[in-house]
Parts: sequence; structure tokens; C-alpha cells
Amino acid sequence: MIMKIQKKILLAGMFIMLLSACGKTFLEKKRDRSERIPVTLEDYEAILRSVFYMRSTHELGAIGADEYYVADGRLATLSNAYQRNGYVWAKEVYLGADVGDWTQAYFRIMYANLAIEGLERLGDTGNGPYRNRLMGEALFHRAYNYYQLAQLFCAAYDNQTAGNMPGLPLRLETDVSMRIGRSTLRVTYDCILSDLKRAEELLPEGVPDKLFPSKPAAHALLAKLYLLMGGYKDALHHAQECLDRAGRLTDFNTLDESSRYPFAEDFGATNPEVILYGQMIIPVILGNRFHADTVLLDSYLESDLRKKLYFHRESDGRVTFKGTYSGGYSFFTGLAVDEILLIRAECLARLGDVSGGLADLNRLLEHRTQRDRFEPLRIQSEEDLLDAVITERRKELVLRGVRWEDLRRLNREPSFATTLVREIDGERYELAPNDVRYTWPIPEKEIELEGMEQNER
Repeated sequence: MIMKIQKKILLAGMFIMLLSACGKTFLEKKRDRSERIPVTLEDYEAILRSVFYMRSTHELGAIGADEYYVADGRLATLSNAYQRNGYVWAKEVYLGADVGDWTQAYFRIMYANLAIEGLERLGDTGNGPYRNRLMGEALFHRAYNYYQLAQLFCAAYDNQTAGNMPGLPLRLETDVSMRIGRSTLRVTYDCILSDLKRAEELLPEGVPDKLFPSKPAAHALLAKLYLLMGGYKDALHHAQECLDRAGRLTDFNTLDESSRYPFAEDFGATNPEVILYGQMIIPVILGNRFHADTVLLDSYLESDLRKKLYFHRESDGRVTFKGTYSGGYSFFTGLAVDEILLIRAECLARLGDVSGGLADLNRLLEHRTQRDRFEPLRIQSEEDLLDAVITERRKELVLRGVRWEDLRRLNREPSFATTLVREIDGERYELAPNDVRYTWPIPEKEIELEGMEQNER
């Protein structure tokens, strides 16, 4: 299957070279509307396969979160200003440099729009299921990229203020010469919801490869989105729909904790938990400068298999992360059963179903604990269960880009609000709950050229 994908990537490369134009920013890029190179369903499939091949927009969130630290004397060795400045949540982050999390996401959105417009023009070609699947993929990818952008460049969603808060510039067509400005946060989330709901109707139940979105993947992303919005009933519904279709967990007792990378490097093909495979290009800041957060490490019990399956002690004494579902050096940032199970557990806890939420939590822990040492949790109150679920989210979903999202949404609740602290080279830096620096600035070039409102910093 991978060979077929690679052939389609080569085919799509010709289209992309012809359709792309040089420019200072994504939103400045223009192309001639007469350049309609893709003309068949196969052409659009090739573009979808190449442009959305495992890509992820998560680097700034990983840099800003509290899953690691950088030792004294190491931060200054970073060549990229946004990594040095992002680590200490500085007011000025990019210093004029390009921002991959922004530009690459909008690049992918541009090609999703290309596919959507082309498929709409083609109409019914006599191969309805094929066209519907491709349309579902394009809508899903556009929604997924706007979802990721919103977690970095927009404030955390609050239903009371979303109608007045700035959202994203929503580019829903291929003509990028038009200035569109920023939508409101509510409109941004409504757009993502609309695309995802349409995608869910069109996508197939199963796919030949976990690189492709499916109906379970659409339900998983809807569950994540509604969780961020505080719509717990809707999040519960979509988590249930996802788990009914893809609900298997890996028993960590079957994995080799001594392995440098205990999960298979096969794009999630043999990992039953992977719903949609995706990975983040590893930031330099998380390479040989990485030290796992000590508070996180201390939170694991000795019987918890994740401590040895997720982390590795290097010869220089550093503790690094090895537990990515990518099975290699890149960080897995896709959709997986364990996260959706924890979403269902959290929603059940918030909605008062303690026994149901506890059953989900114990199901996860049974698959993460040494067989002869597992003892199910016994929790009776909603508050205690919710606290346990939030704790497990941090321990389970390490370096998937989820922690930054959790910090933003949970800071609105006093019992979960967290002040982040960095101490490096004799200086102390803090990021207080609900600080405006939880929203990264839009790249300066975009502000200058498009006249958009900049985020407060």
C-alpha cells in the first residue's frame, strides 16, 4: 500500500509544482485560475494523498507546554528564534522568521480547497462512492488543519465570548488573491464543525490504510472539538460513535520495554489503537536538548508500564521520550483510541455517570499496568473521577500536541488551573492561567501584508 501512495505522491508532485506560486507568505500566493491541471477523480486523489501525507501542525504547542525542560546553557544553542523565544513564552517570538505551523497548515488548506472545488465541478461522474470518499477526505483535512491552527493562533474557546473574539482567516476557496480578514472565534469553530459533519457523512467506515481519514476519524475529531467547546453531551456522542467502530486497546504487557522504540514503525498499521496516523516534524528544541518533565515522570506508579515504555534514560543522564506511536523518532500526533476513551470517561464524569466513566478509566489502566499488580480504582464522586481522568490524560497522551490544548481549556476551571514555570540560566519565567500568551502571535508578515488584527501578547 505504501508503494501505491508513493507513486501517487510523484504524480501529484507535478500538479503541485505547476499550481504553486512563490510569495512572501501563504496568503500572498496567487495562481492563475485558468491553471486547472487536475481533471479526473484520480488526479484529485493524487493531490490529497501527497499534500496530506502524515502532516501535522503542532510544533508551537509542543514547545510551549510543560512536558519537558531545557537545561542551563542549552537554550542559546538553538538556531531558530521562535524556539528560543517560544520556550520562555516571550512577547516577541518569531523575529520575522517564517512560521511552519501557520504556513504549512494554510498550504494544506489551499489544496483541500482545490480538491473540493474540483470535485464539485466534476459532479456525478458515475462513480459516486469514489467521489464522495474524496470529498469527505478533502473536507476532513480542511477541518483538521483549521482545528490545529485554532489551538495555536486563537484564544481558548468560551461560548460566552466566542462571538466577539478574533478567529482565523477562513480561506474556503482557491482564489487567495482576495483579502478576507479574521472571522470570529465562533464562526471559525462553526466552519470546522460544518466541514467535519459533512465529512462524516461521506467518509467510509473502513479504509485500507490508517493514513486516510475514515468515519471513525471524523467522529474522533468531532469529540475532540466538542470537548474543547465544553459541549460534553455532543463530545460523548461522537466519542461513543468512534469507539463503537474502533475501540480496541493495546495491552502494554505485550510490548518490549527494553526496546528503543517499543511501538512498530509501520504508520500505525499493526497498532489497533491508531485511528488516523499523523506525525509532527520534531522541533530542534525537543532533540538532544530534551529532558522529560520531572513532575510528569514522578506521577507514574512503579507498576505503570508507561514509565518504561514511554521514556528512556540516555547515557548522559537525560530522560527522553520514546513512546510515540510512530515507532521512531517522529512524534505521533494522530487520532487514537486511548484519547477518545479518555474523552468519553471525562464526559461521563462531567455529566454525572461516575460508574460509566470509572469503567472506561479502569479499562485503560488495566492495559497500562503490570498484569499481576493491577488494582482497579474505586472512586465514588464526580470530582474525584474527573481529577483522575485529567491526571491520566497527561500521563497517557505525552507529546501528541494534546497537552497545550488541555492547559488552555482547563485553565478556565480553578481546580485545574496551572501556572507554568521555566527556570533556565538564572532566570525564572512564568505563564499564568489564562495568560494571553497561551495564544501565539500570527506571523508578522501576514499582519503586514493582509492587515489582519494581531493577537494580544
